[in-house]
Amino acid sequence: MQQGSVHDDVIESRAVGRPMLIKVILPPGYQPDADTPYPVLYFLHPWGLSPRYLTDKLRIQQHLWDGIARGALPPMIVALPTGERSFYLNAADPSGQDWSDVMNRAERFFHNALEQYGRYGDYLLGEAIPHVEQRYRVRRDRAGRAMGGISMGGAAAAVHGFSDPSRFSAIGIHSPAVFEGPPEKNGPPWIFGLDQASFAARNPADQARRLTPQTQPRIYLDCGDHDALLPAVELVHRALDECGIAHQYIIHPGGHDKTYWEPHMPEYLAFYAQAWQA
Repeated sequence: MQQGSVHDDVIESRAVGRPMLIKVILPPGYQPDADTPYPVLYFLHPWGLSPRYLTDKLRIQQHLWDGIARGALPPMIVALPTGERSFYLNAADPSGQDWSDVMNRAERFFHNALEQYGRYGDYLLGEAIPHVEQRYRVRRDRAGRAMGGISMGGAAAAVHGFSDPSRFSAIGIHSPAVFEGPPEKNGPPWIFGLDQASFAARNPADQARRLTPQTQPRIYLDCGDHDALLPAVELVHRALDECGIAHQYIIHPGGHDKTYWEPHMPEYLAFYAQAWQA
């Protein structure tokens, strides 16, 4: 099988205040001076992991190259920005709060979390995507740009794709790390805030209500039937249904881990590329 290449780029992020890694997967035969730019998928990783999880554990690049070799996928570029523990969002960051009780309840889960949040939405939309568009031969129009992700990344893709549907033609929401809302189930409070308004601004089910059938992107929502987050994922599905927003909603056997996500990677990529096939 002919392979493409994987590039490690570093963005000096003003929004986050430090260098940020973004992996860029190029298709076999990539031509930087191609007459026609390549469609591009921005794909976001789960909480506390990194773009390397997507390449090393989920083998997204191998699935991409194999799909292109088989003719199941068009030549396309996949960009993997770093999100750390930020939900790729601009955090609510309520002032004057002591988060020690929250941190102590799940010390391992929240390790370094207070150093890995902030203006990550500005970084993603205002720095990471422009970097890819300036350095690589990618499409810059809505029809040629998609976003998706897994767990934290899936929730982030939904928020960004629903709040501004003019940016992306397709949104993939895979096992999204979504929450039912305050006061008890509102996610990391330094990111999602302490009140309903702050939570709603960062919650896919609430943001879904901003869509209309005329403006919506294509949407793929899936989850494992043994995923503890399934009840909250159902709320996203219901919100889309109530607004008359067309979407694929699939419950597969499985949980919230690599053994669920990696086998489904070919169908995820096929969803994004559906409108890009020649």
